[in-house]
Amino acid sequence: MPVYKDEKRGTWYVSTYVEYKDGTKKRVMKRGFKTKREAKEFENDLVFQSTMDTSDNYNFDDVAKEYLEWYKSRRKESSYRKVESLINVRLIPYFRKKKIKEITRRDVVKMQNKMLDKYSVSGAKRTHTMLSTILNYAITMEYISNNVAREVGNIQSTQPKNINYWTLSEFKTFISHVDNTMYKSFFMCLFFGGFRKGELLAINWKDINFKNNTIDINKTATRNKITTPKNESSIRVVKMPNHTINLLRQLKLKVKPKEDYFVFGEYYRHIHETTVDRWYDKYIKSSGVQRIRIHDFRHSHASYLINNKHDIQIVSKRLGHTDVSTTLDIYSHLYPNKEEDAVEQMEKDFTTADLVKLIN
Repeated sequence: MPVYKDEKRGTWYVSTYVEYKDGTKKRVMKRGFKTKREAKEFENDLVFQSTMDTSDNYNFDDVAKEYLEWYKSRRKESSYRKVESLINVRLIPYFRKKKIKEITRRDVVKMQNKMLDKYSVSGAKRTHTMLSTILNYAITMEYISNNVAREVGNIQSTQPKNINYWTLSEFKTFISHVDNTMYKSFFMCLFFGGFRKGELLAINWKDINFKNNTIDINKTATRNKITTPKNESSIRVVKMPNHTINLLRQLKLKVKPKEDYFVFGEYYRHIHETTVDRWYDKYIKSSGVQRIRIHDFRHSHASYLINNKHDIQIVSKRLGHTDVSTTLDIYSHLYPNKEEDAVEQMEKDFTTADLVKLIN
């Protein structure tokens, strides 16, 4: 019986040799099972794995590509593109033709170290999570019986968040060089609305309420396709300042559109994302401000609100985050003086004169 009781620790462990169909043998020892049943189930999995035909021992890249096909038919295209890039750019080149059954915990640790050398901590963590997801899929498809990535665990180290954004002064410098009404309206909406680029490209004229100064976000543009927003909380109505709405009003008077035409585009076609990038680069060069990503306009909007002491719930709502904790996780570093402000308020609320009265 390869299942034993560890009397010292009060747990169970498995120690046995497993013989595979191709004649190879491998000693397996695993400790830490809370019950005999858990240890026995692990042993049964080993037996099952050893009886599987070695022809089923697929290469990692074959299983990864199979997972991508499965994912593509079940998720939004924008999500698929991100996953596809992560798998094709990072995981497949690393594991190449390695058999999926032969990936060990040591291999996972080495991969983590390699990713940390090339990418940020958060990027390396995403890569590990993707590997674990593929291995879970392989278990479901009965290619393997255990997930070594989950056994190793994800990367524990952290790093400070590095978010680029413009101050209001920097944005004013930039926008003063934008000489096209449509693009001026676009960049004003980005800065004062906190929208994602795809959300803004997808709006039609009927989504703008000029009476209430609001923009209704109910869809997004991804690779020239209009899809549902990133998540349910991304569907929102955002109040806009008069100056931005007036710019949109001028644009509407200029193009005289139908209600279902795209605001930022021509007729039923919105501006291509690369076209936006090209015009953006032009205005960056002419204005001389530091270059940030277009997505960083979103961070700029959040910073603008936070520095003007607006409640974090307002920031979260305007950005379309699922909950306030997401907003705090991203922007907590923009609140460095909150404790000092609180203590200063305490000082004002209870003056020295009050203290003297209290002592007397």
